[in-house]
Amino acid sequence: MNKRNIVIILLFFLLLIPVFGSCDIISPGDIFPHFSFKGDISSADAAYLGVDEAIKKSGWFQVDDIWGDVLVLELFNSYCFGCQHGAPAFNKAYEMVASDPALSTKVRFLGVGVGNSREAVSDFRKEFDVPFPTVPDPQFSILDAMGNPGGTPYTMVLKKTSTGLMLITRHFGELDSADELVSEIRNVVLGGVKQLIGDAKKAQLPPWIEKNSTPSISDAEIETKVLESMNRAGYGSVGLYTVNLAKGGKVYIGESNRGKVFSRVISRLPVCDVCQPIHFILTFNSKGQVVDFDALYVTKYWNREWSKEEVDQMRRKLLGLSVFGKRPFNPKVDAVSTATMSSSLIFDSLFRTGPIYKILKEEGRL
Repeated sequence: MNKRNIVIILLFFLLLIPVFGSCDIISPGDIFPHFSFKGDISSADAAYLGVDEAIKKSGWFQVDDIWGDVLVLELFNSYCFGCQHGAPAFNKAYEMVASDPALSTKVRFLGVGVGNSREAVSDFRKEFDVPFPTVPDPQFSILDAMGNPGGTPYTMVLKKTSTGLMLITRHFGELDSADELVSEIRNVVLGGVKQLIGDAKKAQLPPWIEKNSTPSISDAEIETKVLESMNRAGYGSVGLYTVNLAKGGKVYIGESNRGKVFSRVISRLPVCDVCQPIHFILTFNSKGQVVDFDALYVTKYWNREWSKEEVDQMRRKLLGLSVFGKRPFNPKVDAVSTATMSSSLIFDSLFRTGPIYKILKEEGRL
């Protein structure tokens, strides 16, 4: 089986992970997942990372293929304020490492634009003059694979060992000091793994990771919202019941003389460190087409809640789309103004509903 097929299979199963996930967040001492990226990067970036041959063989490269003893992996989102504001300090850290003979031959940097298209990543790199390679991850797959730490920016320093790339240190939030990061990188290059893991500080993660955030309304109120969504979709008065899928969580099923209709109440962790979790309803028919959307709590810039007009706008964008759609999220067309990150999560959740639809079909519930 080639790497492309392995990645496709991995991504299918990642789609079935509940949005707040059962996958533990990797910690210092854990081996980083054998994650792959599509290899359509420049020849200069491929040469810097040392992945030329891997790309020639399969069109993909893994984090394990990257040359060097230490990998500094920066997860960012092009619309994240902390990522934008911290970019100069991160660029400075790269330049300091590149100009240090003891580090430049042993350390590589890679930026991953989670939830971003290739165009968005390219625009971010140009705007903030990022000197190291950046790759897109439009479906947030790397967060799923490593356990979602709660958003971006998220910095990891990984060291090669006999069993794979080991996470040594991690930081959530905007980078404050290039000097501190470079000092940390130098310690990882020179230090032994056992001592480094013992000295590693616990990363400060956002509160919603511990609280496992859920909508701040009762089950009865959620059910009322689901019924309203199904009614708005034209199904009138329905007999409503729920099923708990082994993979995919709870699904609301409504039955009327028009047939069956299905709703998911979806919660997603935020994309950035100063954002908040969002909660919404996605309703689809027996053909897998979206017939309604409603926001329970969805935010935009400065964590302001969406207005009724903005909810209606997103509803119009989603109506008629298939849960099996494969086109990438296009912020210029799909996003609600000043709510690009929340919009991207909603579209991503639409495409994650495809495997759940298949489970419903396999169980004879369609």
